[in-house]
Amino acid sequence: MTTEETIRAAVAAYGAQDLERVSALVADDVCYRINAHRETGPYHADCQSRDAFFAAVGTILEDWDVQRYALGDLIVAGDRGAAQIDIEMASRHRDFVFRGRLALFMRVTDGQLSEIVEYHDTAAAGLSRAAA
Repeated sequence: MTTEETIRAAVAAYGAQDLERVSALVADDVCYRINAHRETGPYHADCQSRDAFFAAVGTILEDWDVQRYALGDLIVAGDRGAAQIDIEMASRHRDFVFRGRLALFMRVTDGQLSEIVEYHDTAAAGLSRAAA
């Protein structure tokens, strides 16, 4: 698959909650970072493996029911891609729906995501635990 095809497939798989398909598209030694400060909310990561990636994603999915995760924009250059993702997630702890956008910067190696760097409003996302 091309860089664009890999990124589109991974975003679609995550949006469909097809974590088995996501796993097939993530390299064993994936570098995954959520650029955030711990004091702004519980969602931050800096890991170097598929297992650690899924542990970080699992932390998010414990708090949120992802209702929409859709590709907005995608720019691809060689093995790199920048994507804007439209998201809607319902808190599992209180009556709160988070709608927003996040930015993903990715590298694709041999048809798999080898690097994912995520930027989003962690302070707003942290509201799911505010009243829990």
